[in-house]
Amino acid sequence: MAPAKLRLALTSKGKPGTEVSDLCTELGITRQTLYRQVSPTGELRAAGEKLLSR
Repeated sequence: MAPAKLRLALTSKGKPGTEVSDLCTELGITRQTLYRQVSPTGELRAAGEKLLSR
């Protein structure tokens, strides 16, 4: 996952009404990839922090 996609996912997850399946389709990633980086509540996980710190 590219850092730009992760930033977009974080922004989108923070908005009410965001459908995870639509977000994943738009970003071209799987749910597993999304949830590895971002929690279901929209918080950055350790893997996401590592990705953004590069």
